[in-house]
Amino acid sequence: MDAVRLSLVQIGKGTVGATLIEQVREQRPSVLKRLGVDLVYAGIAGRQAGVFDPGGVDLSRWQAAVAAGGAGTDGAKILRQALGALSGPAILVDATAAEGMAGVYCDAFTAGLHVVTCNKKPLAGPLADYRRVQEAARRERRFWMYEVTVGAGLPVLSTLRELLDSGDVLESVEGCFSGTLNFLCASLDGGGKFSEVVARAGELGYTEPDPREDLAGQDVARKALILAREAGLAIEPGDVRLEPFCPIDLWGDVARFLAKTAALDAGMERRWQEAAARGKRLRYVASVDGVCGAALKEVPADSALGRLSGPDNIFVFRTRRYSERPLVVMGPGAGPAVTAAGAFGDILKVARAIARTS
Repeated sequence: MDAVRLSLVQIGKGTVGATLIEQVREQRPSVLKRLGVDLVYAGIAGRQAGVFDPGGVDLSRWQAAVAAGGAGTDGAKILRQALGALSGPAILVDATAAEGMAGVYCDAFTAGLHVVTCNKKPLAGPLADYRRVQEAARRERRFWMYEVTVGAGLPVLSTLRELLDSGDVLESVEGCFSGTLNFLCASLDGGGKFSEVVARAGELGYTEPDPREDLAGQDVARKALILAREAGLAIEPGDVRLEPFCPIDLWGDVARFLAKTAALDAGMERRWQEAAARGKRLRYVASVDGVCGAALKEVPADSALGRLSGPDNIFVFRTRRYSERPLVVMGPGAGPAVTAAGAFGDILKVARAIARTS
């Protein structure tokens, strides 16, 4: 049987996007052998430059090819080229944190592309946008895959969907939904200085492009909102009860904010020491139980949340079936490798479906 070509058009070539491209490059021969599907990058674009080649971009030199594309070959142009030039199955991969992508996804579905996204914003914006994209995917019979938006490579959304689709009833989801913030908490447990651990988290690729989105709780709020909507709750972003991780100024540029974080070191150290004196640890805890909320809370040091370390996430599902003994999903929830792997997993789900019907 001849191989089926699956074209990929990716917007976003930052840390996660670049890692995903390398993972696909390395695994392409194996995927072709196992599934009979050839993963071909037809386009790669960043904010200012990109490359589009319907025959396939040479992934051994993709950075040079993108740079050679020059100014004006941005994501919007690459997508317009893809919508008009590709035949056969194709996926739009959104590896950005860009606003305003709901309409882009709808256009992609109409043009026959599936969508795999790492971008939480289209799922956690106005409820009308979320429903509009959902309906467009259903109408055009296209996949809209976004497992990675909650828990990186962890099977969080798929677990929730399987529970609900099998007739279970969700009572609550609670836990630490941010690998970034849990890395900060665990580092502060060990006596690290707040300013230093924030800088370290950025170096490791754990934070959003603007770390204030993590520290303000916005990233956690988006994950909680996505979980709530997947559970059928009609919740708007403004309905999430959110307390920031620390005092934060959302104005000004990122570098200026980071330069000022040392002023928070003494206060954060004092708060951690006071919690430890009570046999507690501080964790940024989110919950979905009919409403959404997230805040920095004291938890018992020997509890599952208190023992959580590094960039790990924990999601505790209580349902009608899992009431006395909850279902727990736990593991690394931040970092480019696991986040890219989650998006790659969604690409492979589409590939398997295409292989079955070809």
